[in-house]
Amino acid sequence: MHRDNPYLTKKPSFARLASRFPDFAQYVTVSEEGSASIDFQDPSALRSLTKCLLKEDWDLDVDLREDRLCPTLTNRLDYLLHVLDLEPYLPSSFSSTPLRVLDIGTGATAIYPILLHRLRPNARITATEIDQVSHEHSLSVLSQNLISISSINVLRAPFSGPILFPILDDEVQEWDLTICNPPFFGSEEEIREGQEGKELGAHAAPTAANNELITPGGEVAFVGKMIEESLKIGERCRWYTTLIGKYASLSALVELLRQNKIDNYLLKGIKQSKTTRWILGWSHSSLRIPDNIARPEEVIPNTSFSRLIPQPNTFTHKPQPAIPIEELRQKVVDVLQNISLHYEPIDGDEEGNDVVMEPINNTWSRAARRALARQAGQFDEQGEDEKGNERQKEPAKPLFKARIRFIPPLTAKDYSSITLDWIEGKDRSLVESLWKFLLNKAELIGKKEHVDSGYGGRLGDGVDTWHRGRGRGRSRGTGGGRGRERNKEDSMNEGRRYGQRRRLA
Repeated sequence: MHRDNPYLTKKPSFARLASRFPDFAQYVTVSEEGSASIDFQDPSALRSLTKCLLKEDWDLDVDLREDRLCPTLTNRLDYLLHVLDLEPYLPSSFSSTPLRVLDIGTGATAIYPILLHRLRPNARITATEIDQVSHEHSLSVLSQNLISISSINVLRAPFSGPILFPILDDEVQEWDLTICNPPFFGSEEEIREGQEGKELGAHAAPTAANNELITPGGEVAFVGKMIEESLKIGERCRWYTTLIGKYASLSALVELLRQNKIDNYLLKGIKQSKTTRWILGWSHSSLRIPDNIARPEEVIPNTSFSRLIPQPNTFTHKPQPAIPIEELRQKVVDVLQNISLHYEPIDGDEEGNDVVMEPINNTWSRAARRALARQAGQFDEQGEDEKGNERQKEPAKPLFKARIRFIPPLTAKDYSSITLDWIEGKDRSLVESLWKFLLNKAELIGKKEHVDSGYGGRLGDGVDTWHRGRGRGRSRGTGGGRGRERNKEDSMNEGRRYGQRRRLA
């Protein structure tokens, strides 16, 4: 559960709710030990509980239809709170404009908009709903709670047409976020297969209509269409997000993102009780988000899920043997000065342990330096117009923006470390090449780490490095006959190269 979810520490007290809401009391049973509970397999009990919680905790009066989905508040809040973690990286956070959100398929209770309205009262929320019954009921919910159309506007979605039509129809308006809880299944048969696949059965009774669960092609087709439509919109919406109900859907959707060269995405799982859902989000912006927002806190390597999550935007390395932080900082600063890479210390950091850089040119790659020299020569030859006046070059845009942090050891047994955070940019290879260059030129990695230095610094650190295909902490050429054979082969190859150098000399 998200750290800010109020239900993480405040579990619903069924006894207290029963004393405050007589209609709910009929569903509460008390054990001999005095523990109050309800039957989660009873749809009426679930609707009554949700209605009580909406009133008790959120001051919302909501009538829940028996023929439509009864939303579980805890997981709805979890999704919203994870999405709101993106807020510092949205356009509205840099200005006085309110947060602008599109909720796709809002449902009969408009649950995401009304909860978001409580969390962010100034937000401008547009919601869409294709079902007439749900659309009309959602309007009644807003009316009953005196929520104006300027705060939440629910639009009737066409049966055929774009999913993101409110954004596509207005080519000027900018948006911060989209949220969506799509129909997960492609048919009733898929629903039955999903229910049969649960070994211990569902935690709670199903309370949704078929039109809320089923869409042609299932969630892969639905979210896939969202991805395709987002290509036309681009950065006019900063982040597109959706829930994914089936793990089997993730591979196809992540592959679609990668096919369209979208590497700025997030993928996190949220699990409550026996149910796991996944949040998939993507952005066409060059602004990068921290790993703790884009990726799960723990990733088991060499699993199918580890191959789906986005690559990290933070690179960390702990040199071994350990060196004092002052020496570590000086080594890196010397390298930066040698390649004329300007950096600025973060405000308030007197020791220079936190700096930001926005390189204009690639000065760390030998090939890039040669190309830059050739371009400079061409400008010298063609740097004047017909009248002999020097032409003015337009200011170059930074290749990317990154932050370098020198982190002192936390304990006596710990090591000083260096971290590079990728803040902005679209070319990952440039950032990774600079990271490898810094580690090598500052002599922060050993010779055996050279090949995997970028990956080692990114996935682990200099003390305990992940080597691709070799497990954790295993060095090349050790641990068995295969390693000895590889060492022997490497020695023979090195001998041949040495002989060739002798003959050339």
